Amino acid sequence: MPVPTPRRRASSLACLRLAPPSIASSMTSWVLALSALASPVLHAQSAPATDPAPVSGGTAAGQVAFGTLGTAAGFVGGGLATRWVARRAGATPDGASRAAYVGAWTTAALATPVAPVLLGSRDGVRGSYPAAVGGTLAGGAASLLIVTAGRHGAFDCRACAPVRLLAAVSAFVLPSLGATIAFNASREMR
Repeated sequence: MPVPTPRRRASSLACLRLAPPSIASSMTSWVLALSALASPVLHAQSAPATDPAPVSGGTAAGQVAFGTLGTAAGFVGGGLATRWVARRAGATPDGASRAAYVGAWTTAALATPVAPVLLGSRDGVRGSYPAAVGGTLAGGAASLLIVTAGRHGAFDCRACAPVRLLAAVSAFVLPSLGATIAFNASREMR
């Protein structure tokens, strides 16, 4: 079982210097930092010669941004489609509404990782869609914790406006961030 070499660890951490300081790139830096920290642990059994090149900052930002759009589109589209089917099947308005929530969350969970998978799979490098779905579910669980904390008054202080904004943005972005990190950690040459 080969162990990660210092060169491998250094190349994983080198991707932290990619993004210039700005609001848009701070999210990219976050993704890259978490991916770089997880990479030596998750790829400890792979040989250095078969490791793919690190994901660029632009690709990681695109994975998170388009994954977030996939979350929103999947939620709205899946909810509307499920409600339409439930109504056509004879469900009551309350039943159709409950079914719509199930369809919305399910479709969002399956649509979110599509962008990270499509943008991260190129040049002979492939990753795991199931791993990306798992990352989506982990990010969704973190989002649920943030929303629940907000509903219980965690962000109600007078000086908490920036924290409320950050909590709102993170509740939308975390499922895509989880999908991106999980998919990029599963990438390998094929």
